Amino acid sequence: MAYQRTTTLHRFLASFLLLSTLVSAQNVPPSVMSAGIDLLDASHILHFLEVVDAFGHVSLRNPDNSSQFLMTFAIAPAQATSQSIVTYEVENATAVGLTFNSSVVGAATPTGFAERFIHSEIYKKFPDVLAVLHSHTQEILPFANQAGVPLVSQMHTAPSLGSCGAPIFDVRTLPRTILPDNQLHDLLVRNEALGDALANTFSNDSQVVLMRGHGMAVRAASVRDVVFSSFYIKLDATVQLQGILLGGGTAPNALNQREVTDTGTTALTLVGRAWSLWVDQVDQIGLYTNDLRNKAAPTPTGF
Repeated sequence: MAYQRTTTLHRFLASFLLLSTLVSAQNVPPSVMSAGIDLLDASHILHFLEVVDAFGHVSLRNPDNSSQFLMTFAIAPAQATSQSIVTYEVENATAVGLTFNSSVVGAATPTGFAERFIHSEIYKKFPDVLAVLHSHTQEILPFANQAGVPLVSQMHTAPSLGSCGAPIFDVRTLPRTILPDNQLHDLLVRNEALGDALANTFSNDSQVVLMRGHGMAVRAASVRDVVFSSFYIKLDATVQLQGILLGGGTAPNALNQREVTDTGTTALTLVGRAWSLWVDQVDQIGLYTNDLRNKAAPTPTGF
């Protein structure tokens, strides 16, 4: 009898939560709804493709308000649902509230990622950037830790790296006015000053900044583009390392500037095909729940 009562209660709560989500979603502009669907797919795909693991995060600029961005609170990307998505202010990375649950606002919003300042400061510095990713992708770390071996475009699907080499953000080179001795030196970008320093590391040639001992930050014109770029950056790093082991020098037969420019144009036409496949793949795996697209009851993680 107790079990039956518990099961009934769980079903009621799930139904109530789904109804609340749908009601909240009705008050969300279609552009934001579409953005939320893509953001959840992006989080799940990045985990599926092993660009991120339990850590890392992706965001997009609010299509309805360019002074805001959408990103999940501090949760593993694979576990993200509509009830994980938070609207943040670009100006200071402060949480406005849950994007798809208007009853959770301000200080009631679950704790965000400590490194959300990576996203806010990139959006602040580059008004044309509409999506940002931060990951700890293992394959790129050898290049992040070796300034003399630049990571460059080795393949036509990774033009975002550029032909001159992705710049490296190294907290050890920062002045004490940005990273004082009395602050944590744990390589995390925990505040606006560090985020601004990272954003200023981007070069015109590359959409990527490598982070010594840490990972990478990637900027793009859409969340689908940032997923595509990040996955092929990971593969590019493997290809380049293999080329070095074969005796090809530090940047064996890398793409030149013309090739980077032209493959960048072509890559934009390839994103849709890849995205369609990746969405189908994550939809087949029970771990991932995109309740905005599939209308499934989300799990109330973080409350």
